[in-house]
Amino acid sequence: MRIPVIVVFAPTATGKTALALTVFGRGSHSFFKDKAELISADSMQVYRKLDIGTAKPSFEERQELVHHLIDIRDYTEQYNAADFVSDADLLCREIWERGKIPVVAGGTGFYIRNFLLGLPETPESDETLREELKSRCREKGAEFMYRELLRVDPESADKIHIHDEYRILRALEVFYLTGKPRSSFSVSNTLRTEYDFTTVIL
Repeated sequence: MRIPVIVVFAPTATGKTALALTVFGRGSHSFFKDKAELISADSMQVYRKLDIGTAKPSFEERQELVHHLIDIRDYTEQYNAADFVSDADLLCREIWERGKIPVVAGGTGFYIRNFLLGLPETPESDETLREELKSRCREKGAEFMYRELLRVDPESADKIHIHDEYRILRALEVFYLTGKPRSSFSVSNTLRTEYDFTTVIL
C-alpha cells in the first residue's frame, strides 16, 4: 500500500505553520484534528541556534502539532538533500504506522523536489578524493574551486552559489570520479511510486 503524504510548498513566513495548525492542530475544529505530524522541509530549521530569519515554529506550536527535523543539527554540521530524503522516508513510515498522516512542509525547493522525484543516482562519496578537494579548498578558497567547477561543469555551477562549499566540492567529486558532469545525473521527472502525494503550493 502506498503511504499517503501531503506536501505543502511555500516560501518562508507565508503561513505554512498556521495552515497546518488550523487543519491538524490539537486545538483545531477540523475533522483532521490531531491526525497528522509535520516533517519540516527547510534547510535552515534543521540547525540549532539559527532561529532569526528561519521562521521556526514556536515551542507552543510544536506542542500543538508534532514537528520533525527541526533543531536536529549543530550549525557546524552538514545536512543535505540526501540526508533529508532519507530522514523523511523513515519518518513517513513511522508516522503512518502510528495511524497519522505525514505532512511534508517547507520552502526549500531542492528538498521538496528530491523527496517527490527521488535523488539522482550519483556515485557514492570517495573519502580520499573528498579530503583532497577539501584540502585544496582550505588552501585556495571556495571561489577558486567554484571557478574550477565552471570549467568542468558549467551547468551545475550555474545552480550553485559561489560560496556553497559543500555542493561545489560534491559536484567536483562526481566529475573526477566519473568523468561526467554532476548535471548529467538528472532527477527523474516522475513521482516516486511508494507514496500517494497530495501537493499544495501556497
